[in-house]
Order: sequence, then structure tokens, then C-alpha cells
Amino acid sequence: MLSVLYTPWVIGAADVGEAPTDPTPLLVLGLGAIAVAGLVWRNSRAEKRFQLDVAEERERTRQVTQEKDLLARENQSKSEMLATLSREIRANLNGIMGSADLLIDDAASRLQREHLTTLRSSAEALHMSLNDVLDYASIETGRIHVAREDYDLRQPLYEVIEQLLPLASLKSLDLVLILSPEVPVNLVGDRGRLRQILLNLLSNAITFTPSGRVVLRVELPQRSGSTPPQSASWLHFTISDTGPEIPEEMQTGLFDRFTRPEGQSPRQTSGAGLGLAICKRLVELMGGQIGVRNAADSGVEVWLMLPISAGRRQPEPAAPSGLYAVVLDAEPVTRVAASAILTRLGVEQDTTDSVRDAAVLLREARKEGVTEPILVLGDVVAREQAAVLAESLTEEPRVPFPRIILLARDPDAVATADFNFPIHAVLRKPLLRSEPVLRAITESAESLVPFNFAAEAARTKPLVLVVDDDDVSRSVTSKLLSRLGCQIEVSPTGEDAIARVGRASFDLILMDCQMPGMDGFVATDRIRGSLMANCPPIVALTANTSPQDRERCIAAGMCDFVDKPVRKFELARVLKRWANKAQN
Repeated sequence: MLSVLYTPWVIGAADVGEAPTDPTPLLVLGLGAIAVAGLVWRNSRAEKRFQLDVAEERERTRQVTQEKDLLARENQSKSEMLATLSREIRANLNGIMGSADLLIDDAASRLQREHLTTLRSSAEALHMSLNDVLDYASIETGRIHVAREDYDLRQPLYEVIEQLLPLASLKSLDLVLILSPEVPVNLVGDRGRLRQILLNLLSNAITFTPSGRVVLRVELPQRSGSTPPQSASWLHFTISDTGPEIPEEMQTGLFDRFTRPEGQSPRQTSGAGLGLAICKRLVELMGGQIGVRNAADSGVEVWLMLPISAGRRQPEPAAPSGLYAVVLDAEPVTRVAASAILTRLGVEQDTTDSVRDAAVLLREARKEGVTEPILVLGDVVAREQAAVLAESLTEEPRVPFPRIILLARDPDAVATADFNFPIHAVLRKPLLRSEPVLRAITESAESLVPFNFAAEAARTKPLVLVVDDDDVSRSVTSKLLSRLGCQIEVSPTGEDAIARVGRASFDLILMDCQMPGMDGFVATDRIRGSLMANCPPIVALTANTSPQDRERCIAAGMCDFVDKPVRKFELARVLKRWANKAQN
């Protein structure tokens, strides 16, 4: 084809007498020009396409950014709305729960006490539901993170039990902690999240248990096919109760949010279904597992496995060598809990529910050289079998009584003179901390004066300033503090509080954080700046309960945190911890 195309040109060249010319270079140049033109054209189109793609990608990025910003603003708006709603509800609950606490103490009849107890329990349930909504909102918006810090495992366990003891007492339930002696207590992890999980699970168990007991057991897991891989250390928590069982077909969805099965499970009669869902999400964030099963005998067990890391080892209290104790109580879980504490202290012991067996064990211990064996005695056995116990302990007249430590739900109400055998010390049931047990088994009776804050406060009369702009909250808090033996001054504003601390020497200041005008943070900063080293402890009193709120309070110079609604036992805790320090 090319030869045909270029034939006229070649013939024409020959006619004029010129030598024939080779067309190949020209052909190559032409083809090259065509190829270059094609490349330029294609590159131009590719450049335009690339520019269009870049522009489209930028537009998509802009739209995504706008959508994310819009979602963030919506989430922030929802969080602010929930925080505002929380403050309003907590402020009203403060009046309801505080007034109920005051009235229960003054109830003139059993029927009045029952009505007030129902009111108090219902308000507490509403408080827990409010916490669930706020916590789930935080999880959904991704604002919850798992911390890693050194902590003592016993502290969140003690705090949860102590916080829920009043609720359990209202229902006459035994609330027991069993911490196995082999469990390490110096850990690295998120103490606050662990406390939140256990508080939710235990409060749920108390709610659905009409009578009997609720037990929190912490132990190392047994090795089995269901145990997680042992590449990390794990802890096994079990919350068991004596309430109604949960049908197996309902157990699968128990931890789903808003789950309300159509069946007639007695444990699904109330609540928004958020508490267990929150626990599951938090456990998963911590790398653990959670589940539920019906107990072998009766009731329900909720279990969770959490990975743990060892923290800095701290010295633990230990009893002198050579001590021996017998734990005598009608309840098996109480015997196990007391035995675990004694084992951790290094005290050899036996447990029994029989008075005769206890007497035999104590006599054998004396024959083996124990000069003063210890009898840890439950109050129910002490009352119901007092005569048998006294007879068993005096079968050998020349042998003195053992050191008897009585366990009672309300130590302040125990009249030790009513027993026909000597009581060395009275400890609160359930046993939690090892320090009081160590003091009871090692120190003389004269030095063991049980701490009663109301009596101590009545003697010393600490002066407390309550700063709160809400009239009801200020009144209820003041009256609860008065019941605990304090002198009270009140202040409705931050400015007034600053003026008052300049005129009087307070032992403690309870500072509301959200107040019109000068808030509690600014007031705290001004008071600390003016009093310097003479500043009394300032405790936050607020309806904002998130970890960020707590951190802000500590950063502002406050030493502790009491959330609304205020509970009498929380005020007693704060007074015991901080008012005494201010007076010493």
C-alpha cells in the first residue's frame, strides 16, 4: 500500500532527471509525528480525566468532612442535652432520696418504714437507669476509652460493696465479697471501668433478689476447655444471687440493648435494658468475656473473665505467726469470705457451722500449744445458740475463753453485755478489709474502740460549709450532715462562700460545681488562693459524674467527689476521710 501511495512522487522525480529518493526517513518522521500527536492527545485527555477525578475526590472528601462535622456537632449537642437533663434529674432525685433517708431514721411505725423503703428503692432504681442512659450514650459516641494505670484490686471491690450495702440492707439481703487468697491485688488496668461493671451487675442482682444473698466472688480461673488462652493472666468474677432463674432461651439476648423478651421472666420486669448491654461493651473493650447461667442450686450467676497485668507490688499486712482461728457461722459464704481474709493475713484456721465442732477445734488447738485461739463468731449463731456456746466453751473451767470476734450487720446496735461470754471485738458483716480483722486478732480489747462517726463527730463537732445554689439540695445535704453530728453553715453562691471562709475556720467545704455567676471551680480556686496552706479540704458536690468531670474537679484543687443525689453513707465516708484530717 505504501508503494502505491508514493509511486507518483518517485516517477515525478525521475521525469525531471533527479535520482530516485528513499522515502523511508520521511515515512518514519511522519509516523513519529502521528504517534507524538496521539500521545499528546491521550495525555491531554488523561490529564483532564485526572483533574476531574481529583476534583471529584476533593468534593467527596469535603462532603465526608462536612458529614463528620455535622455528626460530631449532633453528638456534642446530644451529649450536652443529656448532661443538662442529667443535672436536672439528679437535682430532684437529691431531694427525694435525701428526704427519704431522713424520714427512714424517724419512721414511727413499721408500715411507714416499709413505704419509705419502697420510695427510696424506687428512687435508687431511677438513679441507676439515668446512669445507664448516660453511659450508653458515651459508648455509642466513642468517648469511652480503657485506661492503664496501677491500682489495688481491693479498692474498687470495697467501694462497690460499701456503696450497695445500704440498698441490700433495705431488702435484708446478705451482700458478701469473697476474694480468693491467691488472687494478685496489685494490677495494671482501668479501675474505674471495673468498678462500673461490678456496680452495675451487683445492683442488678440486688434488684431481682427478693431474699437471701448476693455474692461477689473473685478468683483465678480453673484451667478447662472454655478458659481463654493462657498467653495473658485472667481473673474470674462471679456475681451469684438467690433470686429467680432466667429461662435458657432468654439468656442469649440478655446482654443486648433494649432487650425485653416476650416471655414471663421475672428478671425482665423493669428497666430500659441498658445496664447489661453497657457491661458487655465495657468488658469487650477491656478484652474480656461475659456470660450468664442459672446456678446449680438456685438463682443466677453472671460471670466475666478479664485479662490482667501485674502492677508494682506493694507490701500487705500480715499477722504474727502461730495464730489459729475457728470461723463459726451459719452461712457458708460468710465462712468462706472470713477464711479468705484470714488466709491472706497468714492465719491458720478452720470453719464450721456447729458450736460443738468449734469447741472441739479450740480445745485441740490449746493442746497443740496455741495460747489464745480465736473464735470468729456470726451474730445469728451467737444469739440463737448462746447457752450452748457458753456451755461448750466452759467445759474446762481452768481454760480461759478464746478471743471472740463477733460479726454483726450493725455493730453499733450490738450490746455485748447481753451475752454470757466475753466479746473481744465486734466487726461489721460482711467482712471486707483485712486491717480491722488484723487489729481485732492482735490488739488488746481496750484499744479496739469501734469507729462510730456520729458519736465522734458529736464530740468534736466539725464545722462544714455547704455551698449549693439549689434550695432543696442545700437543705437536704445540711440535714444529713447534722444527723452525722456536724455543725453546718450554708452558702447559696460562690461569692458568699469566699466571704464566709474569710470569717470562719471550716473543717470541710462541700462545693457545688454548677452555680450561676461564679461556679464551684472558680470559687475553689479563689478560696485556695486566699487561704493557701490553711485551706480546708474542698469536696466536689455535683450532678456531673463522668470521668472527665471528676478529673476537672481534681484539677481545680478539690480533694474528693460526691455525686448527686447525695447519700448519707457517702457523706459519712467523706467526713471520716477528710474532716478528721482537717482537725488533726
